[in-house]
Amino acid sequence: MMSPAKRDAETTAQLRASFVEHARRIVARGGASALTMRALAAEAGSSVGLPYKVFADRRDLVRAIVLADLDRFRSAAAELLARAGTGTVGGNLSWFSGFLLDSPSVALAGELLADEAHTHAVMAGAHEHGFGPTAFPVLLTNYLHAEQQAGRIRPEVEVAAFGFLVAGALHNLVVVGDAWPRPERAELDRFLHATAAAIASVSGSRPDPT
Repeated sequence: MMSPAKRDAETTAQLRASFVEHARRIVARGGASALTMRALAAEAGSSVGLPYKVFADRRDLVRAIVLADLDRFRSAAAELLARAGTGTVGGNLSWFSGFLLDSPSVALAGELLADEAHTHAVMAGAHEHGFGPTAFPVLLTNYLHAEQQAGRIRPEVEVAAFGFLVAGALHNLVVVGDAWPRPERAELDRFLHATAAAIASVSGSRPDPT
């Protein structure tokens, strides 16, 4: 009897990428607890055992989801910088916060941080992708500086301070559990619009929708 052909590295990578996309949909619909290997197989329309052929276990799957999101975050970071001078500052900050907080990786953050080995592996991947823990304050500072250069933020505003504070607030929402007060999305948007209004220049600003 002939043994089944082994998958090559390219086929395995394609399967992993496909399963990651299906897993993202599961988490988006039902949260982290909905993600099981059996649920993943059902979502993908595969045999129950196939996910185990390309992922060692659920932890390996979670790591793959988070690392895949790093590329999305990097693209979102580039888009945020490109938005400087367009729309409104509050609207751009709200867009970026929504992109970040709607990521399946945020829903998986508690599980990720509870496992030290898991956390180290993902942090190593983050640094490799050029999107480590220091990236958000730098990104938001650079964005606000670009808005300042465009004349939409007052020249005397220390944008690094506001970049740090907004990044810290978003980081807090990513990592803290439900026991910590969490604003509804509309309230968070209002806070970001209020922050933008507080530092806006008169000539470069226009009313921020709430």
